[in-house]
Amino acid sequence: MFILDDLAVLLLLLVAVELVVRRHFRRCYGIPFKSRRIGEYPYRAFIEKVGPPLHFRFRRGFRSPLVNINRFGCRGPEPAPDGQKKRLLLIGESNFFGVKLPSEKALWAARLRALLRLRGINDWEIINAGTPIYNSFQHLAYWKREIARVKPDIVVVGFGFNDLSQAWMLGGKWEPGRSVWPEEFIYALERRFPWWEHFLAASCTWILWHRKLLKRHDFPRFDDDFQWHRCLSVIEENYRVIKDLAASQGARTAAILSGFMLDLEPTPEVCRRLDGIQANWRDFHERGKYDLALTEEMRGMSRRLGLPLIDIDAILRRHPRRFELYLDIAHFNVDGMRVVARVIYDTIDALGWWREDR
Repeated sequence: MFILDDLAVLLLLLVAVELVVRRHFRRCYGIPFKSRRIGEYPYRAFIEKVGPPLHFRFRRGFRSPLVNINRFGCRGPEPAPDGQKKRLLLIGESNFFGVKLPSEKALWAARLRALLRLRGINDWEIINAGTPIYNSFQHLAYWKREIARVKPDIVVVGFGFNDLSQAWMLGGKWEPGRSVWPEEFIYALERRFPWWEHFLAASCTWILWHRKLLKRHDFPRFDDDFQWHRCLSVIEENYRVIKDLAASQGARTAAILSGFMLDLEPTPEVCRRLDGIQANWRDFHERGKYDLALTEEMRGMSRRLGLPLIDIDAILRRHPRRFELYLDIAHFNVDGMRVVARVIYDTIDALGWWREDR
């Protein structure tokens, strides 16, 4: 009896401490604390090595509680038989793949399917060709070798930031079409946490203590010969080629910008909120300036290529809960994915593409 009483007192004390720490977090950072529990993605199980130019691809038919790979080699449920439904195909990077999300049901693609059903639009399905491991050349090869057979009616394209990261890291050694993420980087994405750490990730007290012990670093750089303008021209050309290939199949194409949780010159108020999201965001800010510059360049690129733009970045920068929509400075949380799905739906709806017969 005494042991149970002691345990009850201890539990109440821990709850009280947690509530106090959460109030401190809100006062200190200006945002409420959100659980930092992330999904353990079994990358080694569903990524297989292949020859160049892809080097890696998702294993078709892979099934797990967290990640499912369909017959097209894309993340998500198995699509309907060919010809039964119209298809929106999104080609993108890690944010659209949905890294770190603890449930596939939280992904933008699942949210978008739910929105379509809610609006009575039942003749469309969503194919998520997002991947964290490809640059724009690999995405183009992915289209030619794998996903052209999806035969989409709408193609949404959002890549280029992996090209930027690789060009930044490799400097003078960067070669468009040849430089890819190395195998050790790909499989380093896989992390395993003990059960108790998953449990403690919901605790603000634990997270504030844990982040003091952990230090993340930016990509190591080979040299400072960053080929910025060459990188921009490569990205734009690969957008153009995918647009032309999609048009040859009768598909409409739009570009998409997901945005980053960074400002070029953040105010003190923005800085403290960024501190609450990712304590070491300043370590990434130098390269982040180029991420922001690429975001602006891609707005101009979409105009030059005649691509309608799904500008998630612009919507998020005006969003009243902007700093509550990210897991870190680059990736959306569950709430952020809801916003992404809504922006995609609304933009395509404004274009009239959901209901227009081809």
